[in-house]
Amino acid sequence: MAPQSDQTIQNATFPNVRSDINDNLEALFTQSSGSSEPTTKVAFQPWVDTSTSPPTWKIRNAANSAWITVGVLDPSNFQVGGVTPIANGGTGQTTVAAAISALLPSQTGNADKALTTNGTSLLWSVITSSSFTKYTFAAGTGTGSTRTHTWTKPSSGSTAIVLIWGGGGAGASDGGEGGGGGAGSNCGIGVFPLSDLGATETITIGQGGQGTAADSDGAAGTNSTFGSHITSYGGIGGNDDDDLFAQGSTPFGQGSRVNADPATFASHKDNFAFSIFSGGYGARQTGTNNVTSPGGNAIFGGAGGGSSDHHSDQGGAGGTSLIGGNGGAGKGGGSTPGVDGSIPGGGGGAAEEPAGGSGGDGECWVLIF
Repeated sequence: MAPQSDQTIQNATFPNVRSDINDNLEALFTQSSGSSEPTTKVAFQPWVDTSTSPPTWKIRNAANSAWITVGVLDPSNFQVGGVTPIANGGTGQTTVAAAISALLPSQTGNADKALTTNGTSLLWSVITSSSFTKYTFAAGTGTGSTRTHTWTKPSSGSTAIVLIWGGGGAGASDGGEGGGGGAGSNCGIGVFPLSDLGATETITIGQGGQGTAADSDGAAGTNSTFGSHITSYGGIGGNDDDDLFAQGSTPFGQGSRVNADPATFASHKDNFAFSIFSGGYGARQTGTNNVTSPGGNAIFGGAGGGSSDHHSDQGGAGGTSLIGGNGGAGKGGGSTPGVDGSIPGGGGGAAEEPAGGSGGDGECWVLIF
């Protein structure tokens, strides 16, 4: 018997008729399987094409003009033939890339975006990135004596982080006993949704106190502002010869000159316990030969300047800051001026007779994410 037949029972003797019936039943049961198409074909006739491996299941179309591939008969990996539309559970496509594109929201105009969901549907969203744009505004540039800048809000980004420093205080100068170092400026910091900031914001950068050869306290640095949002206070100048140290400015205001009891100064000069954003303390003038004090350290704020020695060519080291400017070293002996503080906001070192070091100018960083 053959799995394919002519679908007709011939008028013949009983044995031949019986054989013909069995051939037609076998063709029906095996769905006309064979390596070539059946000779007799009718609309909607099934055929298992065994010329492929695994075999392919096909059905004759309604017009009886061609075969429609239903699928590949693989017991462990059945594959549907043809293209199934999305409405019927398929993709309507014949390649992997086209199938994915058919299922996703339109990719046109959505380069560098990520697929997210709002709980109802899929949509393209801007990727959160660690990259950022930094705008730097320095006291040495800008317009006018107040060093004013205009920051223009960019068209892209979602968040602004602003760090701003005032000017550091200058070190004191004293012809007889030496002086104290200038204090560092605090670091003002703010985090803003970009939409909360104006199309432009005015930035005013404070200048460091200018060192002078006069027998007097050091000049204080001036404040810096970012619009009406943040104020960073300038560091106060160092003390002349009254054994006071200059407090670093804080996020709440400028410091003052405080009694320089050694224990008090030692507990405050590093300033870490008070606020990581405050300026470092300016070193105290000791009034004692061959004794100097280093400037106070800081983390975000500017560091304080060192003091000068009494009648000898020595001075305390300037403090250091992790993010802000370092303090200037003090100088004694009447021959060398104190060292200027670093930008941004570091306090200047003191001197005995030449000028105390100037404070570092302020600065502003605007980081856009």
